[in-house]
Amino acid sequence: MTRYVSWLLWSDRGSVSAEMTVFVVPCMMVLAVFLIFCGRAASASIDVNAAAAAAARAAADAPTPAGAHTAAADAVTATTAGTAWTCAANTNTGAHHRGGKVTVSVSCVVPVSDLGLPGVGATKTVSATATEPIDTYRAGQ
Repeated sequence: MTRYVSWLLWSDRGSVSAEMTVFVVPCMMVLAVFLIFCGRAASASIDVNAAAAAAARAAADAPTPAGAHTAAADAVTATTAGTAWTCAANTNTGAHHRGGKVTVSVSCVVPVSDLGLPGVGATKTVSATATEPIDTYRAGQ
């Protein structure tokens, strides 16, 4: 019986579990942070697309090209309010007439420094473009 007890005390049983803990836990943490980063990037892309669509709709409803620029900028500001993003809207009003179209490009700088990822810049630039037709039968023009 003493041989059995000494074999249990000096055996290598359980060493794989400790090694797996040392290697698997950091890998799982890195994977979790990566998934959070991917989710944040996808969410930012969706939000910037929504801002571009809202800006294009607002610009298409404006009566003049100058009003379209202002309406698009105001729509982007309203859509991204409450975020720490810096956004700029570029409005193409070359075809701003009845039956024409308005194209708005939105580019936002999204901070990702709070994730603490090494090798990833402190910001990520996300861009989107949306085109909206101008109603042929609208009043006021």
